[in-house]
Amino acid sequence: MLKFTVFKSVFTSRKTFGLALLASVGLALSGCDKVTPENYSKIKEGMTVSQVEEILGPGTENVGAAGAIGDLAGSVRVMTWGDEKKSITVTFVNDKVVAKVAQGIGPPSPEAER
Repeated sequence: MLKFTVFKSVFTSRKTFGLALLASVGLALSGCDKVTPENYSKIKEGMTVSQVEEILGPGTENVGAAGAIGDLAGSVRVMTWGDEKKSITVTFVNDKVVAKVAQGIGPPSPEAER
């Protein structure tokens, strides 16, 4: 009986670990579902980080910098959504979109362009 209890305990913890791992992978991949030509088309110059994250979800910050010279201050952030195969990278200056680049997502549908 003791061996069964130990085995059951190990099985349960492995099962729990497996479910947690599966859930993590699912969450990571679900962000890729938002990396589409249609969502790329929705990102417009002047949008804030929050507005872009409403479309794409949380992104990964690749580069961030801020500085000031006298009374002038500014910041730059480059954020990416997706993975190595398909991604959207957006550059923000003072929290506003100034550039965007897509990789591996294909052209937007005609409906998305309207």
